[in-house]
Amino acid sequence: MPIKIKTKKVKKTKEAMIKIPLSALRCILRYPKEKKIVCEISTKDIKRMNNAETIDEIINQARLDYALGDYTAHKDAKSLIAELRA
Repeated sequence: MPIKIKTKKVKKTKEAMIKIPLSALRCILRYPKEKKIVCEISTKDIKRMNNAETIDEIINQARLDYALGDYTAHKDAKSLIAELRA
């Protein structure tokens, strides 16, 4: 008689965050009707910006960046796209 083993599915998070420097992006193609942009991203720059760190280091760096004002905020997609194109 076969033994049944119940396995619990782990719910995966749908979001992840990585740092992408604007200098690593290169706009390749635009679809104005669909409001989409196709970009090429340099993997070398992503690896450089996203070194493995401990959670304490990540939190401390985020706090420091916020205190120094080293971040950008966008209220709509147009301003983000304008910054990506710059």
